[in-house]
This record gives sequence, structure tokens and C-alpha cells, in this order.
Amino acid sequence: MNRDESTARQVEETQNEGLELTRHMAETAARAATDMFARDVVIIDLREVVSYTDYFIVASAETERQTRRIVEEVLDRMREEGYRARTRRVDEGSAWISLDFLDVVVHVFTDEARDYYRLESLWRGAPQEHWEE
Repeated sequence: MNRDESTARQVEETQNEGLELTRHMAETAARAATDMFARDVVIIDLREVVSYTDYFIVASAETERQTRRIVEEVLDRMREEGYRARTRRVDEGSAWISLDFLDVVVHVFTDEARDYYRLESLWRGAPQEHWEE
């Protein structure tokens, strides 16, 4: 194997490791939301669509109190894995909370807010996976 082939192989391995890492982040967030009884958890794969993130996790809860509890569980579980949220945005009244981990953005809505904003519809061209475990 020559130097160019070796370099290309190293670059590919690094990219694959990065893809595995961001997928692990997405699955960790989805699992945490599901474990805290979030409903209809969806992983939206945005890698081929936008440059600013790889995945959206979308989940819903019946009440604003439950959205906050789901967010706390996601934060705790991600922290355990060594991932820190860069920002946390709370819609007035906590009907929509988003956590930005750069490569993964988690959106937790009340049912009404999710129906109103319809993120899945906005990104219908991207692959979407309903998380079940």
C-alpha cells in the first residue's frame, strides 16, 4: 500500500468513527427519552441535508412538567456518556425544549406544540426512524 492509499484509508476510518459516535449520541438521547416515557420518539438523519448537525431527536410528552423531566433524563444520560449540551432553549411555558449537542439536537415537545411545529414534516425528505427498544 502506498502513502496515498494509507492516508485515504486513515481518513475513511476517522470518518466512520465520527459517524458511529454521532449515531451513538443520537441513540443515547432517544433511549433516555424513551426510558422517561417520551412518546413517538423519532430520529431524523440530517447528515445528507444540512451541515450544522447530523441528527434531530424529536419526542413528545403529555405535559410541560413531563417535557422538563424528559430533558433532565436526556441531559443526565448524555453527561454519563461524556456529551455536554452546548445550548438549552426553552420555549415559554416549556412546551418545546431543545438541547443542542452540536452533532445531535434533541427536541422535546408537548403534544400540542409538536402538532403545531411539525418538525418531521419540515424534514420529510430526510430519513426518519421511529425509535423503539
